[in-house]
Amino acid sequence: MNIYLIRHAEAEQTSDVKPHEERELTPRGIERLKASAEIWEQYFNEIDMILSSPLKRAMQTAEIIRKIFEVKMDVVEEISLLNGGQTEDLLNLSGSLGLNELVMIGHQPDIGIHISIMTGANELNCWIPPATIAKISFDGNPRVGKGKLEFLIPPIIKKG
Repeated sequence: MNIYLIRHAEAEQTSDVKPHEERELTPRGIERLKASAEIWEQYFNEIDMILSSPLKRAMQTAEIIRKIFEVKMDVVEEISLLNGGQTEDLLNLSGSLGLNELVMIGHQPDIGIHISIMTGANELNCWIPPATIAKISFDGNPRVGKGKLEFLIPPIIKKG
């Protein structure tokens, strides 16, 4: 099984005008995400399911990825991808789904924490920029510390 952990794309700054949960992707964030996802297609092209934090910026990221990769299934909201969600819960859910290619979209610092726990690098302080993807592969059912980090790709930044 392969799990692709993605931090949502660049979002609006926190403000008094809009609640934290409603922050949206910026135009620059959308552009970088689309450019990055086109590169990701060189590394994998099939997605069985996309799980996303229910926060707006994560769901927007998930929908863009769903369209680029032509995933037929709707994005599934998963509360364990909110800040503070437990890696073990995500792994248990992943194992129960019986899928091969699973994308999870969430937030920092949790995406970095999930990478560390899934791969057994518990002391790793992993800061993940917006629109970054990490592939973690598992032989058989996913378990804590048994994943192999196959790649970590930062966002594509076009000059010009």
